[in-house]
Amino acid sequence: MTSDLQPISEILVPIDFAETSVRALRLAMRIASPSKSRLHLLHVVDDPMLIQRSTSEKFRDEQADKMSMKFIDIMPPSQREQFQTIMSVRFGTAYHEIETYAQEQDIDLIVMGNISRSLITDALLGSVAAHIIRHAKCPVLTISDQCDDQ
Repeated sequence: MTSDLQPISEILVPIDFAETSVRALRLAMRIASPSKSRLHLLHVVDDPMLIQRSTSEKFRDEQADKMSMKFIDIMPPSQREQFQTIMSVRFGTAYHEIETYAQEQDIDLIVMGNISRSLITDALLGSVAAHIIRHAKCPVLTISDQCDDQ
């Protein structure tokens, strides 16, 4: 039996700085450590004011810098170096930017938080995680807010 399985070398962790995304990051580090995979942390700013074309580039850059500083709070420099971490901030619709980034960077695995909501809420609104699971070109691993990741 031959296998086309390639090693996981690029792992994307979408970060919204909620507890479930931080837990997803911890899980991604556990997966990445033995395989020496690189971690990509992506925060998507989907604030309608910042997405508009009329918003100045300088203001967007200032907001991106503020968000980038939050990465430091969730992952110390030694870990960022260990995993050759790439940190990015993008502006747009979360699911679209996550999909686009994953394709651009040849991501092998997406690890993301999945906040538990009611079935009615998910049916009416959908969720970023549900959309990514349905449309991503690579495997997606989600961690719920109910999961004990210790």
